[in-house]
Amino acid sequence: MIKIKKRTAVKIAAFGAAALIAASGVAYKQIKENKYYKLQLENNYSRSLNELNAGVNNISLILQKAQYTNSASGISDMAAQLIGETQLAKTALSQLPSGEGELSNLGRFLSQVGNYAVSISKTLIAEGEMTAQQRENLKSLSASAKKIAEVIESAGVSYNNPEYWASELDSQISEAVADESLAGSLNELEENLSDSPTLVYDGPYSEHILNKEPEMLKNASEVTRDYALSIASKTTGLEKEELVFSAEEDGDIPVFHYSGGNYNITVSRYGGYPVYMRKTVAVNESVLEHSQVLKKAKKYLSSVFGDSFVETYYYTDEGVCVVSFAYIDGETVCYTDLVKVGVSMDKGEIVLLESSGYLYNHKDRAFATPEYTLEQAQMMLSGTLSVKQSAVTLIPKSGKEVRCYEFLCSDSDGAEILVYINVASLNEEEILILLKSDGGTLAK
Repeated sequence: MIKIKKRTAVKIAAFGAAALIAASGVAYKQIKENKYYKLQLENNYSRSLNELNAGVNNISLILQKAQYTNSASGISDMAAQLIGETQLAKTALSQLPSGEGELSNLGRFLSQVGNYAVSISKTLIAEGEMTAQQRENLKSLSASAKKIAEVIESAGVSYNNPEYWASELDSQISEAVADESLAGSLNELEENLSDSPTLVYDGPYSEHILNKEPEMLKNASEVTRDYALSIASKTTGLEKEELVFSAEEDGDIPVFHYSGGNYNITVSRYGGYPVYMRKTVAVNESVLEHSQVLKKAKKYLSSVFGDSFVETYYYTDEGVCVVSFAYIDGETVCYTDLVKVGVSMDKGEIVLLESSGYLYNHKDRAFATPEYTLEQAQMMLSGTLSVKQSAVTLIPKSGKEVRCYEFLCSDSDGAEILVYINVASLNEEEILILLKSDGGTLAK
């Protein structure tokens, strides 16, 4: 029997413990990395699903608007919007697990809607009105888009469940797609779409991307990190000592990142403007009226960007009311220059600020006297609409700003529609549908 000295035994035990600790560390690192990559995969799927959901919902809304347009230019603009939205939707769809099916009918649908609207605009230019078959086809496309949006919306609820993510991944690996999965739902939708009539049309397929430099940053000076910290302090209400610098980021709007006290905030490196602020809070049962929330949001916005804003529309999601404010220049409401403020419905805390729309578009403007009167513009509206009120506005259009008369209208079914008529040409520039619910009003 070999005897081991006590000191040697201690060394062996120590080395063994060290090896065990090292092995445990490697195993822990591996587990941590696996969790990280799994989280990254889930985040990518979640982002793609949200993008697909947003794209198809936008397609559905644009097709609804096509029913109210009364001009070739209006339907042409909608065609361009549809083409852009369908490309985004197809890109998002390609990044989601799709099972064994190729989803060819869904892909066909996404490819057709924009091009078909282009062909209708040609008909309007040549003949002055849509054919009965074209109107019927638009209704069919609208119904299909609504069906797709409902499927994706229900899939989105399921995808918020981590266990469902695991089930989806397992089914993807085994090449077996469960009926309740996203892929299964879309495959079932494919069967429904396969019975739709094939649309025959002509027209080119095109898209364009507009790159825009933020107007308010063009001649702005670069600020120091300490100055940006003071802006972050003012925007959040925290002391400077309570905020920590976390990162510096380039991009269209280069920013400094700060965090502290459940706040995350970015401040532009040029000009020192607050770009985005979010406070993470648990919101309890809503107790505030929307009038109270609007008052708090407006007071806060005044302290950050001044008083020259008017509230437009709002919506409430998970106990937070998000109010959109537009800059008002004299009598003109500038929908181009938007700031969003979020307020919790339980305590009235400011939990969100988004100012990128304002930073990208706000500038000094000199408006000319309108070429046409409000009454002349109203004569351009579709006879199916009744006017409730009007205003002078500035709206974004194909990378440009267009000054319009805004008409709030209603149709025979009680739906509320916003129609924008150019003050200088009487062209129909835009149509928006107001979506009202208990949570607020949105224009899309």
